[in-house]
Amino acid sequence: MRQLTLSISGISVTLKRFVSYDRVLADTGQTEYSIVGTPLDSGPVYEPKHIWTISAMVTYEQWFAIGAIFGECDRLRRSQGNYRITVDDSIQDFIEQGTRTRALALGGVQTNFTGGVAYPAQFYTRMFEPKSQWQKNQLYPYVASFVLRELDKAT
Repeated sequence: MRQLTLSISGISVTLKRFVSYDRVLADTGQTEYSIVGTPLDSGPVYEPKHIWTISAMVTYEQWFAIGAIFGECDRLRRSQGNYRITVDDSIQDFIEQGTRTRALALGGVQTNFTGGVAYPAQFYTRMFEPKSQWQKNQLYPYVASFVLRELDKAT
């Protein structure tokens, strides 16, 4: 079950046909070196947030739902409401040391290994304006592209 589900205010869409999927950490810092070669590390003192860059083949209904999710997120943000989108990411397991600190993605199962755990996780994000590209495919007429930025930890 490799899929990404986005939902907010009763609007939901599940994506399964990815052209590209990338989830990376926004900032983990840098290593610079002193004049004598000593490493000088920098980086945030908080857990780094994730960024998704997504392109997926979608149906008309999925494209409309993505637009509605973006619109609702932005409307709630402007009115200072709870604008976070819940993302159930079953594409790439979240791996951490010790025990699980995040909510499981819907239908997800965690895998324990020596020293840690891996599992499909749930995240809270904000969506930035989605774009679409028309393609000659009756079933999936659009390639939808958008960026998600993690807001806070889903627990």
